[in-house]
Amino acid sequence: MFENDRKRLIIAMVLSFLVIIFYPKLLEYLGIETPATRQEETTQEQPVAKKEETKKTTTTAKTETKEPPPAPSLPPEVEERLVTIDTPLYTAVLSSYGGGIKSFRLKHYRKTIEENSGPANIVNPVEGIYPLMTRFKVSGLPEIPAFTIPADSLRVEEGKKGELTLKWQSRDGTMVEKRYVFSSDNYTIDVELKVTNGRDENLRGTVLNELSGKFVVEDSYFHHGPLRRIDGKTKRQDPETTIEMGKGSPEWIGVEDKYFLLAIIPEDNRDTFWESTVVAQYSGKVSFGKTIELEPTHQTLTGFTAYLGPKEYDRLIAMGRGLDEAIEFGLFSLIARPLLVVLNFFERYVKNYGIAIILLTVVIKLLFYPLTKHSLTSMRKMQEIQPQMLAIREKYKNDRERMNKELYELYKRYRINPVSGCLPILLQLPVFVGLYELLSVAIELRHAPFMLWIQDLSAQDPYYITPVLMGISMFIQQKMTPTTMDPTQAKIMLIMPVVLTFVFMSFPSGLVLYWLVNNILSIAQQYQLYKETGKAKA
Repeated sequence: MFENDRKRLIIAMVLSFLVIIFYPKLLEYLGIETPATRQEETTQEQPVAKKEETKKTTTTAKTETKEPPPAPSLPPEVEERLVTIDTPLYTAVLSSYGGGIKSFRLKHYRKTIEENSGPANIVNPVEGIYPLMTRFKVSGLPEIPAFTIPADSLRVEEGKKGELTLKWQSRDGTMVEKRYVFSSDNYTIDVELKVTNGRDENLRGTVLNELSGKFVVEDSYFHHGPLRRIDGKTKRQDPETTIEMGKGSPEWIGVEDKYFLLAIIPEDNRDTFWESTVVAQYSGKVSFGKTIELEPTHQTLTGFTAYLGPKEYDRLIAMGRGLDEAIEFGLFSLIARPLLVVLNFFERYVKNYGIAIILLTVVIKLLFYPLTKHSLTSMRKMQEIQPQMLAIREKYKNDRERMNKELYELYKRYRINPVSGCLPILLQLPVFVGLYELLSVAIELRHAPFMLWIQDLSAQDPYYITPVLMGISMFIQQKMTPTTMDPTQAKIMLIMPVVLTFVFMSFPSGLVLYWLVNNILSIAQQYQLYKETGKAKA
């Protein structure tokens, strides 16, 4: 549902720009006076889920109305102990109840842009399930063990790792040990679970390691809930599909919102299975399980890596396993990804994403310079032959086919491509939409300041200053651009900067900054080209 809504938004935006910018110019250069209007519906197929091993249960009404359950409460007989893990990146609280993570506060990310908002806590339990909690479905064992914890706190120094081992033992001697390894420089947690059968008979059942989350929705166009990666394909679970399950191990499985990811990355898929549940809208849980059958005194070992943290592109790419697919770049991901790489490269040196966007705009402008120069030259030639075009239109106004043929011969004689003036704009549209996707989902841009009043490049300009400046620059650029329109059409086209100014008011300020700088560079480029040919407008 969310993916479809978002795709429709992007498609609508692209089509709007094509209509507003490209289509009128194309008609102008082709010499067609009255355009016919055509509307196309574009649909995008959802990725297909994994074959026969996946089972689904669909309940549409429930996911729309059901509220997320309250935070988990412990059984009255359980005495919960907590241990605080402090690293340079986060502060986590680990519970003895199932060995789950009760809270996970990121030191480098705030809840909101307000300085006093506090660190973002990405753990919000659902249905009594703490992330990384261990549950048993084994006869004679408690469903959720109450582990003993060896310390009240653990501090992981820069450049080091910290270990913590939780233990539980039944009256019959069955032992469960859960070992955590925390890193100082990453959001990964290595987990190792060892079960030793202390009974005189075989131990049979399943062991589950779980994740859960309910999310504060900042943008409903993006997915919030369970997702997984199987056979190289990332699948986001539709909110209307309550339960999905399968045998074997996915490459990873987790829950997400727009900016943060909680994921389990299994080590192997022997005797394993997974289950993914949408508990309510914007709320879900996943389980990674293993079937065990142990003879007396025998033991089994299950290991996995967990990732609890921000969707930082460079970090997820370095981890591999396709974790970077958790960033929902959308339809123009092939463009958004390299743009983010370039932005991160510039930011490492200038320490400001706003300046990085300006540098990126300059690079893109230089790449398009030959095409833009050719386009302006072609448009100027079109303006020079305008009297001949008007004469042909008047002479063959009752014979549309002959008129178009004569115009074609005229263009051919003067070696003019009538659509070349549109190509720079058309080719920049994917870049524009790719940058829109990037600014919408990249956590690197979340709460990233530029200067003065722009303190969040991923949010709209609070005072609408940059959209207004962008509209003014577009008006100036339009006045400088050669045109073959008659005066009435030219006046109508002057409405375009006003329309786009209002459209851009709701766009991320980083995107408006890109378009504003692009317009300023275009004005400078046009002036320079006209100056070189001695035909600059007064």
